[in-house]
Amino acid sequence: MSFTLNVRQGPRPNLVFELDQDSYIIGREAGNEIVIEDPQVSRRHAQLTRQGTSYLIEDIGSTNGTYVNGKRVTAPVLLSNGDMIGLADTIVLAVQAPLTVSEEATVVSDAAHYAPPTQPAFTSPKAQQPVQAPPAVRQQAYTPPPQYAPPPQYAASLPEYAAPAKADNRRTILMGVGCLALILVVCMIGFVAWSFIDCRSFSSVFPFLFPPFQC
Repeated sequence: MSFTLNVRQGPRPNLVFELDQDSYIIGREAGNEIVIEDPQVSRRHAQLTRQGTSYLIEDIGSTNGTYVNGKRVTAPVLLSNGDMIGLADTIVLAVQAPLTVSEEATVVSDAAHYAPPTQPAFTSPKAQQPVQAPPAVRQQAYTPPPQYAPPPQYAASLPEYAAPAKADNRRTILMGVGCLALILVVCMIGFVAWSFIDCRSFSSVFPFLFPPFQC
């Protein structure tokens, strides 16, 4: 397996750089071996130098800094498989490095001690208990509901509402009393006016009303 850098975050995600030279310059400038076109990346940002099966990374005076696993690089750092390289705060490169001898031995040892989970013994379907059939549902004969019978019509219509007779009689009596009282008042006014207008004729007709009156 070769040493590669995978772009996890940046202008061209999922881009893979395979490294096989002794030295690489990372930067925004077109003449670099690894070009990252991002305004936060300096023209010559960082340098990679081969060290055995891996590479050393160092910052070469970038403006926004170089980081490995979140820590700023102030001196050369040896990269390992799975490291994350940060250029400024916009670019993230994932390191995929070949395994060392000690790492390969660890992987082989882990594989030797790995025991797959045991599977439960297979049981033949015949050995299983028979499934009891559900009890039969007792069906009842369908009985149609009784038919609706409309209610009988009223034989005779309701009697029309009649106003109470007592109220009419009372109103008639009050009107008659009022008319009589009005007639009496008019007659009294007429008598009084007659006595003043024609006193002699009034005294001759009604002498008993004003015996001491002298016209």
